[in-house]
Amino acid sequence: MYTLIFTTNPGIEDIAAEEIAAKLNASIVSADKLRGRVIAKVAEDKLYRVDLLRSIHRARILLGETSVCRERACLEHIREFIETLPLSEYITPRVSFAVRAERVGEHEYTSLDIARVAGDAVINLVRSVYGERPPVDLDHPHVIIAVDVMFDKLYVSIELGGDLSWHRRGYRVYEHPASLKPTLAYAMLIISGVRDSEVVMDPMCGGGTIPIEALLFLEDARAICSDFNPLHIRGAKMNAMAARVYKRMKFYVHDARRISEVVKSVDRIVLNPPYGIRLGNPRDIRALYTDFLREISRLDFRRLVMITTEHVHVKNVAERIGLKIVHERVVAHGNLWPKILALEH
Repeated sequence: MYTLIFTTNPGIEDIAAEEIAAKLNASIVSADKLRGRVIAKVAEDKLYRVDLLRSIHRARILLGETSVCRERACLEHIREFIETLPLSEYITPRVSFAVRAERVGEHEYTSLDIARVAGDAVINLVRSVYGERPPVDLDHPHVIIAVDVMFDKLYVSIELGGDLSWHRRGYRVYEHPASLKPTLAYAMLIISGVRDSEVVMDPMCGGGTIPIEALLFLEDARAICSDFNPLHIRGAKMNAMAARVYKRMKFYVHDARRISEVVKSVDRIVLNPPYGIRLGNPRDIRALYTDFLREISRLDFRRLVMITTEHVHVKNVAERIGLKIVHERVVAHGNLWPKILALEH
């Protein structure tokens, strides 16, 4: 049995934990809200199934965790703790390594300080066991050691996937300028309650991430991908072909504010509309949301899920037109903290 630490998008830890438990038959140890970390116990014969997870960024073998203070003097505690861990089972004088450090919270030391101290500790530990120091390779190491200081907790682990993150899907040959992480797209689809054999629509689909993610974990579902920009639809088609789900998708170059002209009924509507921060401006975005929600209220659908920083405006419009909010949560999206909202008739 291994203790694994999974990283995910802050705000969807519960969704990641449910997926990890279901697909890996894992026992969840912790999934603290908005920390972006899920710790679980996984049997060795289930480790290969990590590749099936859609909601995680990274998976690591957790070697140890401990409390850590915020003062600079605590760097010595980090060094001493790492020297007690079984790292010599993974790193020898013939196995190169690198330390990747991350720090969240207020401390008198930086992530660079953590990486330096941790690297020295690994070298000292391996030298004490084998009589030689291990090689350091920051670009292409055999083993990556993750050292995370999350507020007052220290986690030391071994990366299972090297420098590659599981959220980087191979199908994104076209990159939309304001694209959504596939892990967030997956979480929104789970919140939508979409099931196999249903139809899911993204009326502002951009590069097609949301409908593509739906079809990658639902074998018999269908998807509608619509956007007013023909360039994005061309890109979405390229991504759908790369993901091998093109034949189960319909594409429209159409304004979402008039989507009823091409679609009358759909099971789930899931979208990542513009925020007016990276692209556009907030005043125009609020007008877009108002027109879109009025239009979408005319359609026959089971649930609409959207992610937006304009959640107050969406709630006000929804109340006026008879849509009710049935779910909401804060998530991290880049350096923003928007809300995912679920609406029903």
